[in-house]
Amino acid sequence: MNAQTTRRGFLRNVAAATGVLIACPSEHRARAAEPDERDVGAAADSPWGDVLVVSQNVSRDTNPRAPSWCYVTEILRRAGLFFQQLSPADLSKLRGNARRIIVLAGDLRLAPEQRECIAQLVAAGSALVGIGGTSGLDSLFGVASQRPLAEGWMKAIVPTHPVLAGLRSSLHVFGGCAVTASSATVLADIDTGKQGAKGSAIVENRCGAGHTLLLAPDLIFSVVHIQQGVPVLQDATAAPDGFAELNDGELKAEDGVVLDWQRDRSPMQPDGKMAFLEPITDELREIVLKSLFHLARLQRVRLPLIWYWPRGLKAIGHISHDTDGNDPQKAIALLEVMNRCNVKSTWCTLYPGGYPKEFYETLKQQGFEIALHYDARTGGRDTSWSKENFLLQHRWLLQEAGLDQITSNKNHYTRWEGRLDFLRWCEEAGIPCDQTRGPSKPGTIGFPLGGSQPYFALDDEGPTPRILNVLQVNMLTQDLVVVCPAEYGTQLIDATLRHHGVAHFLFHPAHIEKPNVAETLCGLVDYGRSRGLEWWTCQQIHQWETTRRTVQASFNPDQSLVLHAPQPIRELTLLLSGAEGERPSVSVNGQSAATDSWHVLGFDFEAVTLDLDENTVVRVS
Repeated sequence: MNAQTTRRGFLRNVAAATGVLIACPSEHRARAAEPDERDVGAAADSPWGDVLVVSQNVSRDTNPRAPSWCYVTEILRRAGLFFQQLSPADLSKLRGNARRIIVLAGDLRLAPEQRECIAQLVAAGSALVGIGGTSGLDSLFGVASQRPLAEGWMKAIVPTHPVLAGLRSSLHVFGGCAVTASSATVLADIDTGKQGAKGSAIVENRCGAGHTLLLAPDLIFSVVHIQQGVPVLQDATAAPDGFAELNDGELKAEDGVVLDWQRDRSPMQPDGKMAFLEPITDELREIVLKSLFHLARLQRVRLPLIWYWPRGLKAIGHISHDTDGNDPQKAIALLEVMNRCNVKSTWCTLYPGGYPKEFYETLKQQGFEIALHYDARTGGRDTSWSKENFLLQHRWLLQEAGLDQITSNKNHYTRWEGRLDFLRWCEEAGIPCDQTRGPSKPGTIGFPLGGSQPYFALDDEGPTPRILNVLQVNMLTQDLVVVCPAEYGTQLIDATLRHHGVAHFLFHPAHIEKPNVAETLCGLVDYGRSRGLEWWTCQQIHQWETTRRTVQASFNPDQSLVLHAPQPIRELTLLLSGAEGERPSVSVNGQSAATDSWHVLGFDFEAVTLDLDENTVVRVS
């Protein structure tokens, strides 16, 4: 940021890259100043926490995982948190006595004066989170040494600590380091098996009036690596138990899996077979979030965030259908079942043939979504893996079904090649949502390629990393009863509810008339509703996620929070973190607002559901 760049311009650039505009507490959005005119950061007496993400461009030659570090902004954005992104050079503009949380995104290459600036800020009362390394601040984090980490599993030493409480997954991580604590308190260790770095994974330290928390493994890279996997150029190795025979001669999404067959799966009921029941990336994301909430509570400041779903919903269910065979009679039978359940679903339509045009009109009139089921499995002239064939099938469905736009796609048999090429194709075609990444085998049911959170992938393969404009909604399983026991469905819903994501189930029309399939589908829907789920189409999920990300925030000198929405947003839920057991009063646009006390992610929040207009003013006593 040079002397000719206004702070408002800086924030707009951040917004263009991240989708959310954040203004500093104590400064109204309309009163932006030159960076040389005033300090960046929160006022000392502000009740609002100021989250500052410090990032920099680090050469891939210096650290091959560095291109992923910018993805911390996507993690925070999905969580609905407001933050400001700074470069290390901006640190000198921060006041020394404000209660802020500084996040170091990766093992940064900080100059001596920048490290000294951070040390002074922490000593004066700021909090510091390091992710993936100490950035040369070993003594500040209270560690004596660090060793590079290739791969490992985090193990809680203090499982009741707020950052670690309630976690169930194997916490598989890649990259970063393991450390030896000096003055710090060890919260979690790293287990690398017989070889590799030994030491601590998460340590907490007190420095003067401030606090530090080091997440030594590279949680940012780990989330990206698990979600996006390795390039699919050959079959993956089959699971030793014989229930995930990925070496089937078909290249598919699971062939990029990086998780471990033994340590990352859990037995399912009632048959005891192994599946990826616990969503690891959801929990790695939550460790980052819980670190911020924990430090905010220690500083006695509030962090506002936009909840994942409207009306305070705890999670979303999604049912898709792949129209393999394109049998009109089975399609009618499945449509009858979906209407009986009162659920709108997404119909992924296979080229060529499709359904009669009258059936497409029925789907549209009744509020169902028509999506593409890209076929690169059949291997014909138009049904092999290529961008040309993908675009051809996209044009075919637009014309065949009379659509102006196709919102989502799922690849036939979860076909996949390469790593990110297909998502770039979707972006070019204007398909903003994909739901391909999920299991084709019983042994990979659950969360083999990430978690329940919908996410935008990171294109980290070019000279400048960027977020791809394609929302990924992972699939959990195909065809309960046919592929796996019906009881798997409730366990996968429960896992999704624990992490507030999307429970996505695939039911083929080809199987709907088989014994117990229709009954199981209806039972799954009823169970989800009994647990507070709403069942949405993929199009609804994408629309809500992109809409909630348009919310901007600023913090006025009178200590009010102002939410800005470019268009009205109804039934949005705002969470306000606070001290344990505290019940503040909240007003919205000068009127007292009803609130609910929530305990999520191990912390107490006040929740208020409101309708956002252009400017909505929130005050907390």
